[in-house]
Amino acid sequence: MVEKKDSTPASSPSFNSKPSQIIYYGVPGCGKSNKIREQLKDVPEKNKVRVVFHPEYTNAEFIGQILPKVNGHVTYEFTPGPFTQIIKRAYLNPNEHFYLVIEEINRGNAAAIFGDTFQLLDRLKAVETDSLGNDPANAAVNTFTEGWSQYFVQNDDVNAYIRKATKLDDGSYQERNDGEPIEEIKIKEIHFNANTAIRLPPNLSILATMNTSDQNVFTLDNAFQRRFDMELVRNEFDLTKPAVKTQYEAEIDDTGIKWGQFWGWINAKITATLKGLSSTEDKRLGVWFVSNVGCIIDDKVFAEKVLKFLWDDVFKFKRPQIFADGIDTLEKLINFFEKPSEGKERFDVFKDKSNLVAFVASPTL
Repeated sequence: MVEKKDSTPASSPSFNSKPSQIIYYGVPGCGKSNKIREQLKDVPEKNKVRVVFHPEYTNAEFIGQILPKVNGHVTYEFTPGPFTQIIKRAYLNPNEHFYLVIEEINRGNAAAIFGDTFQLLDRLKAVETDSLGNDPANAAVNTFTEGWSQYFVQNDDVNAYIRKATKLDDGSYQERNDGEPIEEIKIKEIHFNANTAIRLPPNLSILATMNTSDQNVFTLDNAFQRRFDMELVRNEFDLTKPAVKTQYEAEIDDTGIKWGQFWGWINAKITATLKGLSSTEDKRLGVWFVSNVGCIIDDKVFAEKVLKFLWDDVFKFKRPQIFADGIDTLEKLINFFEKPSEGKERFDVFKDKSNLVAFVASPTL
């Protein structure tokens, strides 16, 4: 059974760990990456690999590829990608838990990046076993149980990379440097030789982040999402945490308006203005959309990030009803906020600044 949460990452003996496969989703800046960072803060660096998907990222980069190496002469060797690096560490250290962290999983073409390893995301459940995918000599001894991949893939390069190891006195393995993979290694109950297929072991979890409706991203289809637990990272201030409270109370330059107050007002306005549109969720500002420095959010940072986002993306088709009369370009919007003319205040850039002031006094729209 795949656990929905793994709040206390810890070592588990003999491949008995229960893996997590979770995609954390929510609006930009709500703290998805930070949630994973906090979850894994006590996990050693060697036990986690982090990768960011993007439109140009490929299966070869993710899994590994044959690349030339020059050392007096040119040779061609398999260079492992993050997937292969972490799966090897997990195989060779079955008493520890390992994590593959994928940031922005839908910003690249996840189906193409995973390729045939997509099949590995299905895990065996409790009481399920499988001994297929091995040569006849191994089939009798390699029985895969709960937490292992239900299916397998054949990849000679990944297989050889895993076997390129030597056993130490403490029972763990380290990579060999003599260039020759040994024929077989025995890792706990698994006999791993040249014919053993690749599966995700129970001590390897995959944690990912994604924006559900953001622009310029690939669609993560239902078949892919079905193999993960989905967890919404709520876009809210937890004022019991000092850093979050500081972020809430950070003043937007000299306006007298706290970031948390503006955040509440603008998100309520976004929801009301864009009501019914499919993109409403991801148009809202995240708690950490901009970060404070010394409990202040600089006017330039606010103008160039927040106001630009509101102008270009959020209210692209609603500008006349949101921004003050006479502001018909982004340049005018930024200039007005950074250097308000005599008798004007920064938030006069909005048509209903009085509504903002009222919201600050009594947070309802």
